[in-house]
Amino acid sequence: MTIPIPAEDPRHVPNRAVIDPSAITQNTRALGTLLEEQTALMAVVKADGYGHGMLTAARAAIEGGATWLGVAHPASALALARADLDAQILTWLYEPHTAQIVLPEVLRSGVDVAVGSPEMLQLVAAAAREADRRARVHLKIDTGMGRNGVLPWQVREMGAAIRDDDFLQLTAAWTHLTSAEDPEGPATDQQAELFDSACEALEDEVGPIPLQHIANSAATLTRPDLHRDIVRPGIALYGYPPVPADVPLRPAMTLSSRLALVKEVPEGHSVGYGRIHRTSRATTLGLVPIGYADGLHRTASDSIDVLVRTQSGDRRVPQVGRISMDQIVVDLGPETAARAGDEVVLFGDAGGEPDAPSAPTADHWARAAETIPYEVLTSVSGRVTREVRA
Repeated sequence: MTIPIPAEDPRHVPNRAVIDPSAITQNTRALGTLLEEQTALMAVVKADGYGHGMLTAARAAIEGGATWLGVAHPASALALARADLDAQILTWLYEPHTAQIVLPEVLRSGVDVAVGSPEMLQLVAAAAREADRRARVHLKIDTGMGRNGVLPWQVREMGAAIRDDDFLQLTAAWTHLTSAEDPEGPATDQQAELFDSACEALEDEVGPIPLQHIANSAATLTRPDLHRDIVRPGIALYGYPPVPADVPLRPAMTLSSRLALVKEVPEGHSVGYGRIHRTSRATTLGLVPIGYADGLHRTASDSIDVLVRTQSGDRRVPQVGRISMDQIVVDLGPETAARAGDEVVLFGDAGGEPDAPSAPTADHWARAAETIPYEVLTSVSGRVTREVRA
């Protein structure tokens, strides 16, 4: 007999990821100012909207002008379709078992499906027949990523197979850039050239391609020549440009907790597993009930600041010692007004006074953990309550 274990009541847990949909809306609008009128914006809301909530992110992006939504998995696409949103949806990642189960319903819902191999094309064709609906196919071309996608010399064969099947319709050709975050490098130009030559071969086989899309967040910001018919920004929608940009973008997630304990310790006191930190003077430590099980990166241990909000004002203080599963320690300093119950902002928009210290960002955490803000945002675990700001 299986006995269900009740989930933690979010009212009893101090950790919060506050999502600001208006930031996603504003970021979408800002990116839209870079586009020509004929170029559509596909908001990439995969990975549960990069941890922000897929439906929350989708609705906010549509309000900001997105007319397409992109998700990796067909089940996510189906959830978006059932939400009756005013946008066309694309999904691109599936394997045979789940494809047989979910693709027919996905196609009945009017979702576009990407195809990156002859086998995937067969799965989509079979699903289209079962659904009794013509599938709108985006042919993925591998121009150097080495993941999903047909190689350029396969496009004629794939195009002919789509053309000759009454249940398939070629809607788009697309590719994925490997190094758009390096605008000076040659890889993006090389990929674009491969993509264009592959599209020429595809057009020789099937005629004009209705849509082409290449640009991710970085290329949307830096390569207007690659905007084509659709751009596919992801991380930039959530406030983190992967390249330096003049476009104003605002973080949409703020991760916070509260001090559980405050105590004075002497000089030389060790902190955390492995004793990687010892206090350099007598000081006051604060215990925060959030850790790597909540999504904090252990590799950022002893290398990041947080913002503590006290009655006497906000202050950036260092996290010290090893980040644990459920808790971290911060050095509040020898003279502090901090008390148990005070708010701690791990990253995001603290919304303080203009001259007050700002909170760290996901970029700060990424640098401390030697990773990228994408991973910081999507690592915030399901046991952290999401609150959507009105």
